Amino acid sequence: MDAPMTLARRFLPCLTLALPLVVACNNDGGGDDGQNFTTNMSTTSTTMGDSDTMGDEVGSESGDTMGSESTTADDTTADDTTADDTTADDTTADDTTADDTTADDTTGGGECATDESLVGQSCGQDAGNYGAVANGESIADMPIGTIYQTDNGLGSGYEDWYRFEFPVDPGMARPFAGTATIQFAQNDNDDYRFEIYRDCGAQAYGQGLASDFGSNAPPLTEWSFNDLDPGPEEQLDYLEMVPWPTTVTVRVFRFQNDESCGSYQLEVVRD
Repeated sequence: MDAPMTLARRFLPCLTLALPLVVACNNDGGGDDGQNFTTNMSTTSTTMGDSDTMGDEVGSESGDTMGSESTTADDTTADDTTADDTTADDTTADDTTADDTTADDTTGGGECATDESLVGQSCGQDAGNYGAVANGESIADMPIGTIYQTDNGLGSGYEDWYRFEFPVDPGMARPFAGTATIQFAQNDNDDYRFEIYRDCGAQAYGQGLASDFGSNAPPLTEWSFNDLDPGPEEQLDYLEMVPWPTTVTVRVFRFQNDESCGSYQLEVVRD
């Protein structure tokens, strides 16, 4: 036991001396590797630095491109806005034109149409009622009228209506009621005609107002009704067959020269 222990103690200093030498050798090799690693890191850093530069270039290009796109978008928006504004203006102009056209069509001749407050637009309207005409009286200050378009049929709009009364005076009973006359005091270019009705819905010139009556009766420029005494033996039949026109309605219309502003004026006389 003593011999081996003694031998071990002798070799222990040598082992202790050899250990620092091994460590020193490992440090030299590691130093070279460490330098190489540092160089590689520097190279990598430089490369990464170049990458940053490329990043700046890319960023610059991307930024410029995006900027250009943004500008284009703004320009497009401006153009679109201008187009919308122009469209709106055009639409307004069209609407205004449409309104003006409609207004002209509605009046049927604009300023050259008869004043609607002075005549009836249909049979029976109060605007066309000119009241009673007694024996020896007349109405000479009738309104001057204009119907722009030629007749389009009874009750269809291109017409003026009037109403007159010829009351029988009890002191001058039939057959002395006189003569009622309606005629044109003015008829430019002979453009106008009229029809006579006893009331709305009756036949034109019906119930003895004229020798011809109904829809095929020729329109007139003058009408009169004479209350004549046919003699004592026929008086009753005369009164029964031909009633006195206590009230008459007159429909005036354009007979020719469509879409013109020639005028007319009626005159009513009882004598």
